[in-house]
Amino acid sequence: MIQTTPTAQSQPEVAYQWMKSYISAIPRDEETFLNEAVLARSTGTSRTPVREALLRLEAEGFVKRIPHKGAYVPPISDPDVRAILQARSVVEKWAVLALESMPESQLDAFQRIIDQQREAKDDPARFIELDTEFHTLMVRAGANPILADFYASLRQRQLRIGVRAVTQETDRAGDVLREHQLIVDALRSRSIEAAHQAIDAHLDSTRWAVIGY
Repeated sequence: MIQTTPTAQSQPEVAYQWMKSYISAIPRDEETFLNEAVLARSTGTSRTPVREALLRLEAEGFVKRIPHKGAYVPPISDPDVRAILQARSVVEKWAVLALESMPESQLDAFQRIIDQQREAKDDPARFIELDTEFHTLMVRAGANPILADFYASLRQRQLRIGVRAVTQETDRAGDVLREHQLIVDALRSRSIEAAHQAIDAHLDSTRWAVIGY
């Protein structure tokens, strides 16, 4: 682990941001335990902010706290990937049924995220953070808080899956940008059928990039 120096952020926030980036970069098929003492040294903080950050990460589904062992980051299997993408398809396609009432300002927000992603092509962690933001915005358009909470529970696994894909594939980031643009174009055309097709094409492409089938 690389030593970092705290900035003007609070120490728990420094620890949280460092650990989230570290976890997101762990290969999805690997598991690990996080040691508080090592994390404190690596983040340049102490154990107290590390514990606070771990509690936050646990609430967001990034780690599982196991008594007497520490914070556990589980692997993500191929069947897990398929199940996650299937769940995303159901939720995202349901959300765009609200397309007719979606204001232009919200469509512009999707475009801004794509533009930010284009600038972050060389930063896999940031690129996938923006990817998650793009899809979360879509889900929130459906105005169903239960589904939005469920979708949020997939965030940690989506980050690990996505970061691995954009670092392994030659131009996966470019593919994502093109696929996201097709989704936004479909939303602007107010065509639910086209939006559903674009979402499924994007998720199928993601599955192939991650597990190859």
